[in-house]
Amino acid sequence: MKVNTKLSTYEVFALTNILLTMIITDTTPSIIAQNVGNAFWYVPLISFLIIFPSLLIFLYLLNKHDAEHLVDLLEILLGKFPGKLLAFLIFLLAFLTITFEKRSYVNQVKFLYFEQSSITIIFALLIIACIFGAIRGIKVIGYTAKILLPYFIISIILLAVLIFPSIVPDHIYPIFGYGLRDVIKEGILKGSLSSSFVILTMIMPAVREPKRFYKGGLIGIGFSMIQITFFYFLYTSYFDYHSIVTTPFPFHEITQYVKLGDFFTNIETLFLVFWLLVIFIRFILLLYLVSWLFGAIFNIDNFELLILPLAFLMMVIGLMPDNATTTEIVYRNQLLNLLTPVMVIFPYILLVGHFFKRRKGRST
Repeated sequence: MKVNTKLSTYEVFALTNILLTMIITDTTPSIIAQNVGNAFWYVPLISFLIIFPSLLIFLYLLNKHDAEHLVDLLEILLGKFPGKLLAFLIFLLAFLTITFEKRSYVNQVKFLYFEQSSITIIFALLIIACIFGAIRGIKVIGYTAKILLPYFIISIILLAVLIFPSIVPDHIYPIFGYGLRDVIKEGILKGSLSSSFVILTMIMPAVREPKRFYKGGLIGIGFSMIQITFFYFLYTSYFDYHSIVTTPFPFHEITQYVKLGDFFTNIETLFLVFWLLVIFIRFILLLYLVSWLFGAIFNIDNFELLILPLAFLMMVIGLMPDNATTTEIVYRNQLLNLLTPVMVIFPYILLVGHFFKRRKGRST
């Protein structure tokens, strides 16, 4: 396989899109709908607006100080020890969130397609695939994402076209669901839905030029928000007022009902194939990023050696919850809520450090 030595703008865009957009295929819609009813379709947009100023500040400081990545910027503006301490907190929250996301997808695969299979076996297969993918390096991951993303986008566009005649737009009413106050609260709490882009900045040394990362990343974020909002709108319009709360996997539920003419039945297999491939790329990328983040915190240059032990630790922790409800409602939901204030506030802390650093530079 011929792979460029540095990631291109499009590869950064592909990685960003895969990293953020996959919440259209998991249990996130159902989790949000439990708190806001049928108004869940625009909650990710509110969440994005909550965290977007923080992302812009973070990217501005990253560019201003020519930092290599997240940990480097934290050390430059906060000092070595405080910077590493904050970086470790981000790593810990990101690691646990990714772990329970993996368990969530393992639950999906078991309940929807392999009911007789063991959770442990499915989880182990996912971890093994992630390990073998991650050790190939970020350039291979980016190249693979670039190849797979168009096929996945075409498949979900086809799904949207096929399901569109069955939607009932009136299902979006009442527009504020259980109440405007609940919608705003949930939007604020779920600000972390876009926060994984922060740890994606670890790949900046592997991008051809910093401006390519900023361009590909920002376009990827915008495109992802359009996709998420549109598909959540489809879910709201397709399911009735009560069923969305009791439908844990709306993406897969919809694929069961679409058909392409009288001769093409069971086309949900088509969506399953591309969904699984993109999910593998997403978790391979996340495993690689948290390994890189951990290596940068503890000055481990060959951080690829961390991939295997961290992946094994993910599986051990991910298998701890007894059932899917505990994983989703107790662990994943609470981690998303806890991650939000950290991701929203820490760029402002860095901004304060930036002003103090600039004032100190002027005084000397």
